[in-house]
Amino acid sequence: MFGRSAHLEDQIAQLRARIDQQDALLRRLADQIGTDLPALQAAAREDAMPAAVREAVDRGQTILAIKEYRAATGTGLAEAKRAVEAYAASRGR
Repeated sequence: MFGRSAHLEDQIAQLRARIDQQDALLRRLADQIGTDLPALQAAAREDAMPAAVREAVDRGQTILAIKEYRAATGTGLAEAKRAVEAYAASRGR
């Protein structure tokens, strides 16, 4: 069991290092093209959100948006709620 745990911890550390590298690369690319990174990230979140969820959020139908998000992504209730609420907050809702 301890060997497996150590292996998983090593994999997590490697993934975190890769994410850090990707973040650094994204910041450099955004700087090179003169784009505001937070604006670019917001646009990516907008594009990734299913249309039915975006529409429900725009109508103020949070519960429907969560249901649509779960249907589209297969995520659990808590994760869907966090995602929809974060999206709604990014849109000032």
